[in-house]
Amino acid sequence: MLNKYLDRLHSLVSDYHAIELTQFEGPSGKRAEFDDLVWFHIDPNTGRRTRLLACRHGVYGNSTKGPEQQFALRFPYSHLVKVWIIDVVNRPISVIHRQRLVSSARKLITDMKGDLYQHSGFLVNESHQRLSHGELQFLDFCVQKKLMPKVHSRPADDRDRTGHKLVDDTIAKLPKDQNLQALGTIFTRIFSAVDSDGKVKSGKAIAITDALTATFACLSLASPNRTAAEIPVLSKQRLCSYSENNDELVYFINWRGSKGHSDYRNHILASLAPQVDKALNYFFLASEPARVLCRFYENPLETLESLLGDFSVAANRKLHLSYHKRPSIFQLGYALGFYDIDDCVHVVKEGADPAKVNQIQRASCFVAKPIFSLQADDHISTAMNINTSFSSLTFLFGTTFLRSPFGDRYSVSVQEVQDWWISRVKTVSIPSFPLSYSTGESNIALKNAMFCMLGSWFYRRAKASTRGSGTKQYQASHYAIIELQTLARYVAGRLGSGTRKTTIFEDYGYSAEVIVKPHSLRHFANTLADMSNIPVEVITAWSGRVNSEQTHTYIHSSQDEKADRVRAIINPPNKSSRNIRLISEKELSQVTDLPASLTSTGLCTQELNVMPCNYLNDFVSQCFMCSESCHIAGDSDAIAFLEKDLAYQSARLVAVEGDPRLSNSGAMKRWYMIHSRNTSILSQLVNLMKSQLVGTIIRYSDRKSEFNLTDLGANKVTSVACVLTDSEIRLQRLLEREVSGEETSSNPQLESLLSRFGIKES
Repeated sequence: MLNKYLDRLHSLVSDYHAIELTQFEGPSGKRAEFDDLVWFHIDPNTGRRTRLLACRHGVYGNSTKGPEQQFALRFPYSHLVKVWIIDVVNRPISVIHRQRLVSSARKLITDMKGDLYQHSGFLVNESHQRLSHGELQFLDFCVQKKLMPKVHSRPADDRDRTGHKLVDDTIAKLPKDQNLQALGTIFTRIFSAVDSDGKVKSGKAIAITDALTATFACLSLASPNRTAAEIPVLSKQRLCSYSENNDELVYFINWRGSKGHSDYRNHILASLAPQVDKALNYFFLASEPARVLCRFYENPLETLESLLGDFSVAANRKLHLSYHKRPSIFQLGYALGFYDIDDCVHVVKEGADPAKVNQIQRASCFVAKPIFSLQADDHISTAMNINTSFSSLTFLFGTTFLRSPFGDRYSVSVQEVQDWWISRVKTVSIPSFPLSYSTGESNIALKNAMFCMLGSWFYRRAKASTRGSGTKQYQASHYAIIELQTLARYVAGRLGSGTRKTTIFEDYGYSAEVIVKPHSLRHFANTLADMSNIPVEVITAWSGRVNSEQTHTYIHSSQDEKADRVRAIINPPNKSSRNIRLISEKELSQVTDLPASLTSTGLCTQELNVMPCNYLNDFVSQCFMCSESCHIAGDSDAIAFLEKDLAYQSARLVAVEGDPRLSNSGAMKRWYMIHSRNTSILSQLVNLMKSQLVGTIIRYSDRKSEFNLTDLGANKVTSVACVLTDSEIRLQRLLEREVSGEETSSNPQLESLLSRFGIKES
C-alpha cells in the first residue's frame, strides 16, 4: 500500500534532482551530487565558500573528501537533507545560522526512529521542550511540503511579561561593577609580563588565549562595539592618536563596520588607551608567525624573504636558511620557531624503497636529516605511530593523526605533504580562505588580521597526546589556523557566556559565579556615555549604528530621563518653521486632534511615547505602507528620499530577475511578486506627492489598496485607487523567457565565478 507522505518525499527529492546545482561543489571540486556527504556553497555575490555537511550528526570527515559513505544518512532522508540545504542557502540569514539549521536537521534525522511521517503532530508537540529552534524550523519545512502530519499547536508561552520582569531584564543587561573590576585585575596580571612595545619580558611567559580574552574585553570596554562581529576582524595595527592645536590626544583604531555601518575610525577611551595600546602591541608581534603562514598558504611560490616580511628570525637560525629561495612548509616552520635548532626527521635513503622490505628492515631505509634542509623531493614516512623510530609526520605537524591521509603508502614526498595540507586548509578548515569571517558577515584576509592564531597556541595540549576528530583532527598542529568566528565563541565562553567548564575568572582565583556577557559591555559603554551627557547622535556613531533610535535600547538610565530624550528626538526643536512637514504637523494636531510625530518621510499618528513603533518592512524608508504614516505633498526632502529608495528597490527587482535561482526558489518567487507590487505603490506615492496641492496629507490603506488624500484647509478627503501591475503575470513571462533560452539580464558576477572553475555559461 502506498504511503502518501513517502510518495511526496520521493517526488520532492526527484524534482530537486533535476535542478542544476550551479551554486554547489562536491568534495572533488566538481558539480555537487546528491550522494555527496559534503557540499560547498559558493555565494554568487561574494564568492564565499561555505562547507555544509549532509551526513550523520557528529561525523565531520577526515579529509577534503568529507566523511566516508558508511556515515551517510539512510535514503531518502540523505537526499532530503540536500533539499533542506538548497532551501536554507536561499534564506536571507547569516552563514552561521544556515550551518546551524543544517546541523539541526541532520541531528533530528540521525536520532529519528522510523520514518518522518510517523512523528505525528502530537509526538512533535510532546517533544517541543527538547527540540531546538533549528529542528523546529526543519519540521515546519517538512509540514509545508506535506511530508508529515501538520503540527497543530505549540506549547503555552509561560514567559513572565510583567513590569517587574522587564526591569529585572534591563538591569541584567549591565555587568556588575565587581565583575568589571575583576576583569581589570586579570588584564593587569596577564599583561604584567609584556612591556609597552608588546614584547614579552625576558624570563616571563604569557598564555596567549588568556591575553586574547582579556584584550577582547578591554576593547569592548574602551568602545561600545559588537564584540563577536567586529573585534575578530580587526586589521593588524597599533593604537593611533590625533590632536588639534596641541590639545588633548584623541585615540582611535581603524575599525570594521557591521550591520550596514561602513568602516570607520573608532574612538577609544583615553582612560583605557594605555591598556589597549599594550594589548595591540603584543598581538601585533605575537600573531605574526600565523600571518606569515597565511601568506604562504595563499602563495607558496613566494621566497622566504618575501613571506617573512618584518618577522624577525632568531640569529642562530638565519645561518641555515636561504632567504632568496622558496621554502618548503617545514623550512618555513623552522624559521618561525616551531622546532629546536638541531631537530631532525627521518627521510628515505637514496635508492631505498620501504615498500619492498619487511617491517623489521624498514627502519634501515631511513636516515636522519635536519628539518631546515628538507627539500620538496625528500620522502618521509607516513607511519602514524609516534613510537616508531622513523615516524616523521606526527613530529613535523606537532600532533597525532588518527589515520594516515595517504592511504597504504609507506612514504610520501615533502611536496605532496605540503600540497595536501594547503588544500585541506582551503577546503576543510577555512573554506573561505584567504578570507575569514566573524560571527557576522564582516571578513578580513587572515594574513592581515590582528588576531591570527595558530592551532598549537589555541589548543594548549601536550604535543604527543594531541588528538581530535573530524574537521578538528589536526586542530592543535603548528600549521593549523583558527577561524576568526571561533575566536569570538571562545572568548564568550571564557567570559562565562557559554557552557565551558571553567571561565577565565575561575582560572585567576575568582568564584564561578563571576561572569561577564560580552554584549553586556556594549550596554555598559552606551549607558556610561549617556550618563556623561554625550549626545545620543554621538553615541550612535560611536557604537557603529545607522539609526539613533536603536541606541535607546542600550541606554539604561532612569525612565524619566529616557522619556525626555525620546520626546526630544521624536520632536526635534531645531527644525525650520518654514518646513512644510512642520507646518503639516501642527495643522494635523489641531484639526484632527491626532498625535503627530516627525519621521524621515512625513508624520506618524501613533502615540510613540505610549506605544513604541514595531512596524517593519523591506524598504529603506521604514514608514512606507504603515497605516499610521502620513506623507505630505510638496515635502521636497521626503520626495528626494523616497525617489532614492524607489531607484534602489527597482534595482533589487532587476537583480532578482537575472538571478538563476529564481526559477527554482519558491521563496524568491513570492518575494518578487510581493516586492513588485509594493514598489509600484511607492512609485504612485511619489507621483502623488509631486502632483497634489502642497500640504495635502497622503495616507495609504493596504486593506483597500488606495490612497486617502486629506485637504486640511477644506476638511475634504479624496480616495485614489492604486493601479497595480500583475506581478504574477510578469514573473511568469520572466520564467517563460528563461525556459526558451532568452536571457532576462546579464549576470557578470555569475560569469566571473564560473570562469574561475573553467566553466562557461551556455
